[in-house]
Amino acid sequence: MSNELYMTAMREKGQSDAAGLQSRASGMDGTALYAEEEKIPDFTAAKAAKNMLERPVGFLCRSSAGRVVKLLQVYDSTVYTQEPEDLPAQWGFYWSTDPTKALPFVALSTSPYMTGDCCTEGGKTWRSTIDNNVWAPSAYPQGWEEVS
Repeated sequence: MSNELYMTAMREKGQSDAAGLQSRASGMDGTALYAEEEKIPDFTAAKAAKNMLERPVGFLCRSSAGRVVKLLQVYDSTVYTQEPEDLPAQWGFYWSTDPTKALPFVALSTSPYMTGDCCTEGGKTWRSTIDNNVWAPSAYPQGWEEVS
């Protein structure tokens, strides 16, 4: 197979995998989504390909910080060009219970951490011990346990 045919086949496989994940995503939790994060498009590329006005509610992508996010409300991404972390009314965030997928803590009242969700802070990995946790481990240590 020529290199061009191989690249075309790989691109088509990637597009098929991504479309399949988008269709299954509503039944998946954050841990399952992060396990397949390589199939989730990057926010910057998704925004360049199509305005968020044209994307369906529920569309998944990954912010530049690597967070899996779901579109909650369509909006004009040529006007509001910020990352999802700066547009919490438009985006819902997923967290993983897998400590190896933990990302730096971000305080979002619209997407709290639930029991078992993990984050990092201060060079350590933490697991939430309560539901609806919007406090950083350093601000509310009784809501978190260190993952060793």
